[in-house]
Amino acid sequence: TTIVDSDPTKPTLFLIDKGTAGFNVRCLPRFAQRSGHGHPELDIEDMRVPTTQILGEVGKGYELTKDWFVEARLAIAARSIGMAIRATELALEWAREREQFGQAIINFQAVEFMIAEMATDIMAGKSMLYRVAQEIDSDLDRKTAHAKASAIKLFCSEAGFRVVDKAVQIFGGRGTMCENPVERLTRDVRLERIWEGTSEIQKMVMGGQIRKRGLDMYTGWD
Repeated sequence: TTIVDSDPTKPTLFLIDKGTAGFNVRCLPRFAQRSGHGHPELDIEDMRVPTTQILGEVGKGYELTKDWFVEARLAIAARSIGMAIRATELALEWAREREQFGQAIINFQAVEFMIAEMATDIMAGKSMLYRVAQEIDSDLDRKTAHAKASAIKLFCSEAGFRVVDKAVQIFGGRGTMCENPVERLTRDVRLERIWEGTSEIQKMVMGGQIRKRGLDMYTGWD
């Protein structure tokens, strides 16, 4: 990314070949999330690239980034809900099998309440996600899509974390064992609250849109 005429509000995106002079991948940090992609640290020094490697238009890099954020944040929301569903399935299976005081722990109201809350978060998240995805497929304007994607990412990533955390609670100590799938889900879903903009960033996006355009994009229902 470079700045047009020293204006920090007008970045330009470039596609850079890995072997370009002045460009070096310093390291590839290991993250708690065991996914197939990484986030390398890059060194750029005295690098020159031709205009043929500009992605999009000069000074329009931020607009492309916002388009990417819409897709990425919807994907994070979908992953978060997917992990929440799996964690709930595992917790429910365990609650039916695990016995304490002569009965399955699913019969304890405290466990029932947690599972009910987990199911509610999943249902709400899926409903929001499907609705906004349908609106975007129907050519929702860019600014509104960006604003709604922030809301979806915020809710689903936070809800996903709440659900997986409750699953660990239902498993008890077993939920922290490395061979238990919910242990991995705990690490994976935690990072969804950070990727592509933290929860606090999503609130800033939403707050700015509400301040400028009002509540209707979030509270209206066509």
